[in-house]
Amino acid sequence: MSWMQELASYAAARVERVRDALLDRGVSDAQIVAYQIGHLDGELPDVVPDHFRKWADGKINDAFLFPLTDSRGDVCGFQVRSAQRDKSGYSDYLPDKREACVFGLGQAIEAMWDTRTVFLVEGVFDLFPIQRACPSVVATLTAHASPQFVRLLKRVVDCVWLGYDMDAVGRRGCLNFERDHGRELRVYIVSYPQITKVKDPGDLWEVWGDSKLIPYVQELMSTKSPFD
Repeated sequence: MSWMQELASYAAARVERVRDALLDRGVSDAQIVAYQIGHLDGELPDVVPDHFRKWADGKINDAFLFPLTDSRGDVCGFQVRSAQRDKSGYSDYLPDKREACVFGLGQAIEAMWDTRTVFLVEGVFDLFPIQRACPSVVATLTAHASPQFVRLLKRVVDCVWLGYDMDAVGRRGCLNFERDHGRELRVYIVSYPQITKVKDPGDLWEVWGDSKLIPYVQELMSTKSPFD
């Protein structure tokens, strides 16, 4: 077992103290387990190397730990962000950028192969509501897909649903992806309902909940087939 997997397991064993905070952000109990979400409060296990300790200094006091995965499901990086909602910002630890390493890839890859479809979102909290409607969802962490991830997509899927944020950065990311890869992949750009203070799936879930968001996404995706 790699030290990163051991760290993920260590943090996951301490998630109970922030479970309610995760549920409030749209993460289900099953997703907490499936995505190995953890919590750190300043301490790290002995297995963690010095270079990560230096990187993590000042970042892991009362922080969520989100393991990033590759297409094999191996933990290959982390995102840390404060468990206190009023503290914005996050930090990504990606030591090896030669392979695609994003949030949710290991969990989505089987559904991506089966459906030849992927739904891309920006942030980790955008992923969870969408995942309950579409299991082949991945969070790219920014409104940009890395070259390594795009290479993987072109091998695994035919259809890409771009569900990036409704702000200027997110819309530009959608248009840039369509421009650069629309000849090789069938690209659909998702626009979320124009509701006050809604710019991403996480916001929309807080307004609608599962009862409206899940059928909305499923109906949206059923109107177009990657094979039509």
